[in-house]
Amino acid sequence: MPTVIVHMWSGRSEDVKRRIAEGITKVFEDEKIPRDAVSIIMLDVPKNSWAEGGKLCSD
Repeated sequence: MPTVIVHMWSGRSEDVKRRIAEGITKVFEDEKIPRDAVSIIMLDVPKNSWAEGGKLCSD
């Protein structure tokens, strides 16, 4: 069933990640998809490995 991949900057606590996972899962549940069918992969990326507008986000 659905797999959601979330790329985000490093540094979020486990509590924040739990809330993110719950929120994403709820969206699918509202669409009648069982919560056990939803997979979420959270990838922590350091700001010095992420760029926007040609600049590192760590700058």
